[in-house]
Amino acid sequence: MAYDNDELTDLIARCAIRDQAALKRLYDTTSAFLNRVAFKIVGSEELSNDVLQEAFIQIWNNAAQYRPDIAKPLTWMTSIVRYRAIDKLGHEKKHRDPVDPGYDLDDLDSENLGTTTAGGSPESCAIMHQERGYLLECLDTLSEQIAESFKLAYLQGFSREDIASQFDTNTNTVKSWLRRGVERLKRCLDSKLAMNA
Repeated sequence: MAYDNDELTDLIARCAIRDQAALKRLYDTTSAFLNRVAFKIVGSEELSNDVLQEAFIQIWNNAAQYRPDIAKPLTWMTSIVRYRAIDKLGHEKKHRDPVDPGYDLDDLDSENLGTTTAGGSPESCAIMHQERGYLLECLDTLSEQIAESFKLAYLQGFSREDIASQFDTNTNTVKSWLRRGVERLKRCLDSKLAMNA
């Protein structure tokens, strides 16, 4: 479905001045798409509905901060839904399985970051969980911009262009952040693995 950027921008602007009819129209127009975005991350209809509700509260509260010169309205709204979904997924997994960090980090194998995939044995699962823990510790050592860019790119599949729009910068800067992030994570992981070998 094609969305009218001008209409969505106008609706967000009206939400900023507390126009509840505009919020309803915005919800009616975009909720089906945004719910699918949430569902792809959390994998549950109940959780995706919760995410959608929380995201629209955030959209309502932050409507005045939306800048159409930086991002298209649906891109801005989608980023809010994704952040809320990641938070929800992390919260749910943390309470279900305290060993699991709350992110699917298997995708990072292709970036040579020292993670392993489980071979099914208890030993290989324990190693994978330990290395995921190391990865999250190493992510915490990165600057906020680099860490967030890294999560968006490698954990959520955002394009470099989408990340650039989120941070009001250009794609070359984002590529540089990601390259530095990968290098620092690799050094950090190598150090942790060597210390615990």
